Amino acid sequence: MPVSRPKTPTHAGAMIRHRRKCVGMLQSELAQRVGVSGATVSRWERGRELITFERREQVAEVLGLDPARLLEPGAVVLPVEDRRILEGYHSLPPSERAAIRDLLGLRGPASSSEVRA
Repeated sequence: MPVSRPKTPTHAGAMIRHRRKCVGMLQSELAQRVGVSGATVSRWERGRELITFERREQVAEVLGLDPARLLEPGAVVLPVEDRRILEGYHSLPPSERAAIRDLLGLRGPASSSEVRA
């Protein structure tokens, strides 16, 4: 039976890559410190291989992270009312969305799709 592999970077993989680069560490250095190959670290970061719990703890320690930061977030379930509010917001014209963000103290466009030239 084939192994199911994610097609995009996982939360943990993206966090590992970000933190590794912030501390100026190469994939090969991280790999050596946790006892895996550089290719394995690359697969973790790209979401091609999931990280075992034990390795997750080692990676967190090497990168100076709280191990909980490398846990995959669960699905976000919004209550019906919150979902309706978000749908209503996104159905507004950009100028009205900007007014709401301004009212809430949020500056700038909410996403690149709302930037108009």
